[in-house]
Amino acid sequence: MIVPTVVALVGAAVAGAFATQLALQYRARRRHHALAWAMSLGLYAVGMVALAAGFAGDWTPGWFTVYWLSGALLNVPLLGVGQLHLLDPARAALWWTLGGLATVWALAAVLTTPVDAGALAAADARGGIPIGADAYGDGLAWSVLRPLTIGGSVVVLAGSIWSGIRFRRAGVLLIALGVAVSASSSTFVRSGQDELVAVALTIGVSIMYAGFRAASKPSRRTPVEEPAESEA
Repeated sequence: MIVPTVVALVGAAVAGAFATQLALQYRARRRHHALAWAMSLGLYAVGMVALAAGFAGDWTPGWFTVYWLSGALLNVPLLGVGQLHLLDPARAALWWTLGGLATVWALAAVLTTPVDAGALAAADARGGIPIGADAYGDGLAWSVLRPLTIGGSVVVLAGSIWSGIRFRRAGVLLIALGVAVSASSSTFVRSGQDELVAVALTIGVSIMYAGFRAASKPSRRTPVEEPAESEA
């Protein structure tokens, strides 16, 4: 499937550029939210590469594990950790502890749950993406999906909306919109429209990146020499 493969690679490039800018921001200012988001977007990029590999060839247990771990289980919780750092930077140690626990939990779940080769073969036959419930059955790797992703999404969406309204910065609201668009990709897998997953993920990360860049610009209420990065 050439088009979904190319779209996924475009999404990986956008996420990689986003992660690089966040990493540079962290190096310059040592703000914890930038590091957490850089890690999240780096994983997003890796997940998109794995998705492209799955579309371009056969889904192997290795590619699916990378896709599931980086694209499904870890990037959203780390976005949530970054949002918590923005909302309450004084509790940085607590937020990093939560992020570390989520990472260990996700790694343990994936490494202890075997991938069903039949589910991967079925996805290859229809040119789609393996469904997590089929690939992992009742295993831990599937059961931890909802608490990790729903929890992280709620924190990011609620925190971004609150910050956007409070500081009157539309860019922050774009970040929330991008997260929502990316999250919608799971509905396409369930409905059998797998080729739209890459589209939703690419559009979602592009909106998030645009929102971040807009929110990082000085606002009219903020002196020019102090970019309002803490609000993004």
